[in-house]
Amino acid sequence: MLFVVMAAATYAQRLQVVDIDGLPIAAVCVTNEKGALVGTTDNDGWLNDAKGVKHLYFSHVAFKAMDVNIDTIPSLTVVMQDANFQLSELEVRPKDMLYVQTYFRCVYVCDDGPIYFRAGTVDNTYEFAKQKVSSKTRSVSRGLNGFYRFVLSTLVGRYIDEWAQIDTLPDYKKILKYADQGKVFITEDPSGRRIVSDTISAIGYIEDDFQEGKRTTNFDRWTYRDHIKATEAAAKEAKTGKKQKVKKKEHKSNHGYYEVYNINENGQSRIDDLVMKQALISGHFDRIDQDYIILFETFTIERDYIDKKEFKQTRKDNKVEMDINELRRLEQNYHIPPLAPNLKAAVDELFKLEQED
Repeated sequence: MLFVVMAAATYAQRLQVVDIDGLPIAAVCVTNEKGALVGTTDNDGWLNDAKGVKHLYFSHVAFKAMDVNIDTIPSLTVVMQDANFQLSELEVRPKDMLYVQTYFRCVYVCDDGPIYFRAGTVDNTYEFAKQKVSSKTRSVSRGLNGFYRFVLSTLVGRYIDEWAQIDTLPDYKKILKYADQGKVFITEDPSGRRIVSDTISAIGYIEDDFQEGKRTTNFDRWTYRDHIKATEAAAKEAKTGKKQKVKKKEHKSNHGYYEVYNINENGQSRIDDLVMKQALISGHFDRIDQDYIILFETFTIERDYIDKKEFKQTRKDNKVEMDINELRRLEQNYHIPPLAPNLKAAVDELFKLEQED
């Protein structure tokens, strides 16, 4: 009987996150009341260990943040509602360039809660004549203390800013390109989702929804890269007869990517059709025995066809002080889905702590 009780308690720590249609949601960030990391969902929407936490908070770029007492969900299935964040209509005019402004935010969470936050806007332009994308970022960052802010801004700040820029080749198009080259394989499951896989394991899916006018992807590019390395090392070892040395990592990490693009009735999209995207990096540092997660989100908030004179004026109008109040104003004005309440409160506390220092 004791074994049965213990087994039931262990099973109760596992739950699944799905959308209103019952499809699993991957790359959901799950935290506790203090904003500390509990875990992330896998490609099938499963949180494999709730770590005994009863009150959980769920965050995902495409869904409304929510908090749940798991005692109230006997089926251990959490249903998240669509964030309903949509792009406004774009009037096509004969101009020199396309202007796309994106808003981004990034939260770095460890076992004790958020230790770093970075957010801001990116002015992206695409010049039709040169077929070139240029970007200018304005951002603000805050750390648990000056050390965290300096180190993390130096190590990852530039990459965070780059992730917020638009791309002429969206990730779902890269996946299709890989498939054409035979590097990944795409098969369809009974629900209509196209599963992306390499020769080793399934690593994501592409889902088309023409009625809603959006395309979503969840593709683990880093896992694919590691699989390619492992395959090449095994082939080299078999050829030379010498065992290949594997470099020991001080931390284990998992990477997930999710993006939403507007698509037309022909399944096509342009670079200005980016609605939102999310990068989720989670892992564990062996040396200090600590879990971590980097939750990164980007939303398109403005887009227009402009000339160089208009862009110069736009840049001038955008020169406002970037602080927590401006960030909150942007989120409210553009109806950007807010962070889960616990993360929002923890981020506000980071700003207070640095002001006190």
